[in-house]
Amino acid sequence: MHAFLDRLGRGAARHHWFVIGGWVVLVAGLFVLRSAFGGTYVNDYTVPGSESSAGLSVLNKDFSNQGGYSGSIVFHAKSGKVSDQADAVKTSMAAVAELPDVVAATDPLATSQTAYISKDGAIVNAPVSFSVVPASLDATYLDSLDAAVQPARAAGLEVEYGGGAGQIGKQADDALSEAIGLGLALLLLFLMFRSIVAAGLPLVSAVFSVGGGLAILGLLAAVKDFPVSAPTVATLLGLGVAIDYGLFLVSRHREQLDDGMTVEESVGRAESTSGAAVLVAGGTVVIAILGLYVSGVPFVGALGLSSAIVVAVTVLAALTLIPAMLGLAKLLVLNRADRHHLTAERSLEADLPDEAAIAEHRAEERERRDAKHEQSAFARWGRRVSDKPWPYGIVATLVLLVLAIPLLSMNLGQLDAGTDPTSDSSRKAYDLVAEGFGPGANGPLTVVVTLPSESSADKQTLLTNLASTLQKQAGVAAVQPPSTNSAGTTAIINVIPTTSPSSADTEDLVNRIRDDVLAGQQEKTYVVGTTAGYVDFTEKVAGRMLWLIGAVVLLAFLLLTVAFRSILIGVKAAILNLLSVGAAYGVIVAVFQWGWGSSLVGIEENVPIPSFVPMLMFAIVFGLSMDYEVFLLSRVHEAWIATNDSHRAVAIGIGATARVITTAAAIMVVVFLSFVLDDDPTVKMLAVGMAVAVLIDASIVRMVLVPSVMTLLGDKAWWLPRWLDRIIPDIQLEGGPTPQPPARETPSPERVS
Repeated sequence: MHAFLDRLGRGAARHHWFVIGGWVVLVAGLFVLRSAFGGTYVNDYTVPGSESSAGLSVLNKDFSNQGGYSGSIVFHAKSGKVSDQADAVKTSMAAVAELPDVVAATDPLATSQTAYISKDGAIVNAPVSFSVVPASLDATYLDSLDAAVQPARAAGLEVEYGGGAGQIGKQADDALSEAIGLGLALLLLFLMFRSIVAAGLPLVSAVFSVGGGLAILGLLAAVKDFPVSAPTVATLLGLGVAIDYGLFLVSRHREQLDDGMTVEESVGRAESTSGAAVLVAGGTVVIAILGLYVSGVPFVGALGLSSAIVVAVTVLAALTLIPAMLGLAKLLVLNRADRHHLTAERSLEADLPDEAAIAEHRAEERERRDAKHEQSAFARWGRRVSDKPWPYGIVATLVLLVLAIPLLSMNLGQLDAGTDPTSDSSRKAYDLVAEGFGPGANGPLTVVVTLPSESSADKQTLLTNLASTLQKQAGVAAVQPPSTNSAGTTAIINVIPTTSPSSADTEDLVNRIRDDVLAGQQEKTYVVGTTAGYVDFTEKVAGRMLWLIGAVVLLAFLLLTVAFRSILIGVKAAILNLLSVGAAYGVIVAVFQWGWGSSLVGIEENVPIPSFVPMLMFAIVFGLSMDYEVFLLSRVHEAWIATNDSHRAVAIGIGATARVITTAAAIMVVVFLSFVLDDDPTVKMLAVGMAVAVLIDASIVRMVLVPSVMTLLGDKAWWLPRWLDRIIPDIQLEGGPTPQPPARETPSPERVS
């Protein structure tokens, strides 16, 4: 692998214009194809095999006018009653019914149904059913919907869109978040490298790779459903890892130029060492995220797939585009002072008598560099921790456990439109419905009953008794009269809870109706609707969480065991990463569920944690933690092989990588936090959770727990049973011994650059 990566890096550096041009053509072509053939993103929370999914199939088959995906048109008369403008409402609803993808749209004012009219008559909630997920409909469709309800607005009524209709035409716009994240990342990179060229290379790679990955995702959306938040989550993660991977490669390359390597040699060596680490780290992230398919829920698996696609493209860019740009930049990746120093060193080598003297001089330079690493502030900190590993390790562990305490009260649930910005039509509709009909009207439950082949009187008695039983349940505000399809085979009963869709009491009501009320019925029954579907979604995802944790931890353990040829390294990484993820979970609960500082990220009320957020966070954060684990321990292992001194190897490894890892972590933190500007509370949760997790991992875990544990393990950290040593591949992230210097020649501009 190292020989291949070395050749790949050298080839990209040598033929840099060809590689860069290839990337430009590739990304441009993908964008053109995406524009012509790309699909749209939809939120489909359907859980295959669940009761709500099976019930929806029955509803669509036997009760087509009640099937489909629900939404509503909310009419509000600021003075008087909506019925005062009955003709305008009738005209508007008739126009809505004629729109494409609308299954049914009935004017409640023209029927005997009074459940959709508030007691004072000022609010009317008109249900609309769509044949497709409303969120998949674009802004053009929203314009058509606006035109359809224009008569009601012209008559002075306020018209808002609720339920699924409130999601029509909503497209995430993260341009501001991306601009802020990239701008702050550029600043941090410049502060580290003191070279605008070196600082810009990782950002260029990030833009190309994330842009290309998103274009591929858009093309796949034409044949597969991806959630609306998939591009945002993929961008958030892709930008972070792409910049970090570029940072690690550029940093290694600059260090090797100081060692006397030529540009092409250094690029090849950086590719075979840091590039190998990028490949392993990126592979770990991809595998961890694809582990989301363990959930058994297409929505969650698709979120993982979208992020994995973008991360895979960032790895490809790191291994091809970065080397090409390094070959193009030549010595401009160094700041002016370093270029002057390197020129002086090359002139000094030109006066040395033979190759042996050059080799000795470069070895002395490496020794001085290692000594500098060992005397750096980070290395001194590492030695301090190593001198007292137990106290530091215990305190750091206690800090993580304290941060994780809120995790014990995590409430998994669903977010409803009540968390949307108050300027959104969906939020206005939600508030109007809650005002006119109670909070539960925003999440009605539909009981589907398959009727026996008996007399109409017996069927009616059955439905009347069932409706009466439902009405008596605690937490039920109202039960609407049963409706039967024309064939007399299926009936529905709509149940209005007393609590909002996101309330834990509503979830309890769904389970109680299923387990206590309907379980004794001889006929086949289902509880369906958006709220019931999300209850099934939450239970399925929560039930698979332990499976995901086990699968991801096992895969990461196997990868690290192969990468470092050590069992204990993999065990240590799994335990420490579980601690850091648990602490990040605790912070998420404290901020969003308890409301500690939630206003700072634009959330004004306490909200439950969507069930897929912890699962997605675990996969992503565990994968990102492996990045830092691989980059730090590969340098520690390299130093251990060179010195055979485990204590000194920790100091050298930390001294050599801590500044880079700290900068990389800071970049990820600012990129992630920039996405709290997104209106979606789920994206805000992921942004805060991942930023906190990276901050914890780069500080408490990498700078305290890792040196503590590595010191306590000593040489045993690299222990591998002989039988296992014989059967696992040897990939050597460090790329083997440092190559000998090339044959001495008179320096020339071409050779120096």
